[in-house]
Amino acid sequence: MILHGLEVAQLRKFIAPTRLCGLGPGLNVLAARNEFGKSTLLAALRAAFMLRHSSRGQPVRDLLPLSDRGAGPTVRVDFSIGDVSCQMEKRFLSRPSMTLQVAGGETFRNDDAEEQLQKIMGLEAQGRGEATGIWSALWVTQGDSLRQPDLSGRAGDRLTACLEGELGNITGGAEATRLLATVREERAVLLDGRGHPRGRYKSAIAEEEAAIAQIGRLVERRRVLEDDIETLAEQRRLLHHADDATRHEQEMADLAQARHERERLHQHAGRLRAAQAEVRVAQGALGLVEEDIARRAALETRRQQLHARATELRDAMEAARQRLARAEQAHAERQHDLDRAMAQLRDAREVHARVRRREQAGLWQREHADAATLVTRLEDAARDVARAEVYLATCRVDDAMIDRLRAAERTADRATAQCRAYATRLEFGLLPDMARQVSINGVPLDDVVQSDAAVEITAATTLHIAGIGDIRIQPPGDSDRDRALTARTQAREALAQLLAQAGCDDMAQALDAHAAWRQAERAVSDARKMQAHLLPADMADPAAALATAKARIMDLDRQLAGAGDDDAAAMLPPLSDAQAAVTAAEARVEAARAALLRPDGENRQARDMLTRHETEMEQATQQLEQVTRELAAERVSQPDEALSARRDAARAARDAAERAVRACEADCPDVDEAMVDAKISRLERALEDRRTRVGELRQSIAALSSRIEIAEGDGLDERIAGHERLRDGHARERAECARQVEILTLLADTLATTAREATEQYLAPLTRAMEPALRGLFPRAQVTLGQDFSITAVTRNTQEQFGDLSDGTREQIAVLARLGMADLLHTRGQHAMVILDDALTFSDSGRMERMFDILTEMSQRMQIIILTCRAEQFAGLGARRLSVVSE
Repeated sequence: MILHGLEVAQLRKFIAPTRLCGLGPGLNVLAARNEFGKSTLLAALRAAFMLRHSSRGQPVRDLLPLSDRGAGPTVRVDFSIGDVSCQMEKRFLSRPSMTLQVAGGETFRNDDAEEQLQKIMGLEAQGRGEATGIWSALWVTQGDSLRQPDLSGRAGDRLTACLEGELGNITGGAEATRLLATVREERAVLLDGRGHPRGRYKSAIAEEEAAIAQIGRLVERRRVLEDDIETLAEQRRLLHHADDATRHEQEMADLAQARHERERLHQHAGRLRAAQAEVRVAQGALGLVEEDIARRAALETRRQQLHARATELRDAMEAARQRLARAEQAHAERQHDLDRAMAQLRDAREVHARVRRREQAGLWQREHADAATLVTRLEDAARDVARAEVYLATCRVDDAMIDRLRAAERTADRATAQCRAYATRLEFGLLPDMARQVSINGVPLDDVVQSDAAVEITAATTLHIAGIGDIRIQPPGDSDRDRALTARTQAREALAQLLAQAGCDDMAQALDAHAAWRQAERAVSDARKMQAHLLPADMADPAAALATAKARIMDLDRQLAGAGDDDAAAMLPPLSDAQAAVTAAEARVEAARAALLRPDGENRQARDMLTRHETEMEQATQQLEQVTRELAAERVSQPDEALSARRDAARAARDAAERAVRACEADCPDVDEAMVDAKISRLERALEDRRTRVGELRQSIAALSSRIEIAEGDGLDERIAGHERLRDGHARERAECARQVEILTLLADTLATTAREATEQYLAPLTRAMEPALRGLFPRAQVTLGQDFSITAVTRNTQEQFGDLSDGTREQIAVLARLGMADLLHTRGQHAMVILDDALTFSDSGRMERMFDILTEMSQRMQIIILTCRAEQFAGLGARRLSVVSE
């Protein structure tokens, strides 16, 4: 048989029509990745030949695609049997049908086509819409290569026909078989199918065994009587020993003493646990004090570092101003480009900041929901922690708020500095008395500036001089200046809004409020730590967890409230796009700055240096002020001397608690509690066992006395002699039956040997067909076949049972057996084709090469199709490469 084409549609993963291309005589290989559909194609081919189109069994339902359970799986096959070409199409489940077209124009449909296909392929109907034959053994599915082929039914009949065609009738073997059946019938009168006695043989054995059993029972009763007499004397002695009043009183006294020792141990353990708890409390208090001292020392070190840094920055700023004064020259046109790029950068950063605030607000909202869920599961809060949290809730300026205030303040300062670059400078040099005669926009000059200072004008301004008149100053209009003014106004408004949210009038008040928030937060932390130190090591306080969750919810509420509502935030781009816009704006600023620096690099560098130093100076000053305020607030709250006194008191308390523990440990009773418990348990169990034992002995003595009286008058010796005579008669009958069975068994074995020799001659052609391929892999190896054509053993140096071989060897032999069967069918003019799906998975490289040679040699006489996921390993096979094409 040659397979020329295979096409499937609506079958498992292949929804669209899909065709297996490149098939031809000889060796064919489809190498593709896992889950490509190789096993699905083989399942489709087996369904086309072995499942009826009208079947609705599970094998057919397994062909349905997962995405459409109402589809109709379709298979089209082009093949040839000998010189006859055939085309077949089957559709299952939905509108099932079958068409079989045979060369010459004859076409069969549905049931007629099924019967014609079974006749052509040599298949046998097996019920449930299935058919079997030699093809189920030669088309090996994934995982079946480890098992030998199933040659029952029609498949075995085809092999039998090939073998009988060569050997004819073996007369001697048949005659031996008929005589063996006669002998077995005669032996069956005395033995059943499992070799067990039956009939009079079974009766003789049963009656003999019954007599022997009765003799045994009588002898056992006599022995039991003798044992009962001895046991009665022993139990009377044990009862006398167990019912000793003096011993009982001593054991009760020992039990009372042991219970008293256990009570002393329990009292000492309670005192020790209380002392250890005091040590933990004292250690916790000492740890809190030492943390406060370390934090205060760190703040003082930080303050000194910031003071030194501020001094360095003031010197650097003075040097930068001198350098800027020397380098100030004309750069208005290039400055315009740079300002515009800076404005774009600010816009991009503002958008980026709003996007980040939007993302942060989302995170806060999710965290708020998680914290709210946690709060619902906790109860009870510690009184001290609750009071600290209430105070903390009144402090509105937390770290996030102070960071936002500082960022807003820096933004306002930058916007103010930018506006100054566009302002018209109006300088005054008036006598002190004359300054009161001048006003700007209705505000006396004394309230605006000093008499010898200057005013920067960014909008239309009216200068009034008493007794003289008004002077109107109109700065020139400029889009960059307008944007700078707008940015300054927005920045100041944003700062004012944040200050209002924080409940502060200015930044100094906000910094004080933030220091108060930090102090309150530390108070909450100290309260929680003290509460944790008071707990035993193996206990968790749910009140602390509830307080933590509520504090976090309040913190998130403040942060979400501080974040404000940005209605347009949803329309803003993603964070990555905003970051990209900032990066692009920064690149444009750098390009404009580079262009500005090329003709006058000294000017730009001096300005940048001065700006950087001013910013750093401002930050250092703010940090210094903050650290100084924090130190002052802590020292006002608790002076250094008081803190040191707390530490000394905590150390003294800890040392006293540790001394108490050591004293308690030294006072420990010199006994082991486990040993005392064991002694109490032993004494209690001994007393209970003694009471139980006395009662049992008394009952047993009464029962034995009654049993001995009954047995002594039963005549056991006479009854034993009578049953021994019966036993001897049945033994003679059993021996005669055994002799007959032995004679018939010897005759049956002789006849079976004759039949086995005939069977070996019968299976010799199949063995000879398998051994060339087998010896190509295992030189000088021989196989032993069973009557069901399966390989039962392999002989190399010694005979090895097939089930004892390794997985790899059994798989290779099972594949070679199929190739040998196919070769035998081909030699006898029968149709054969082999398909292997992921076979030889356990073969090493050496055996794989020899298997390739065997497959190549076999493919000269039949078509072999190999489906594999190991393309690299099968590249050396030299087979025709197949492909799968979907429409």
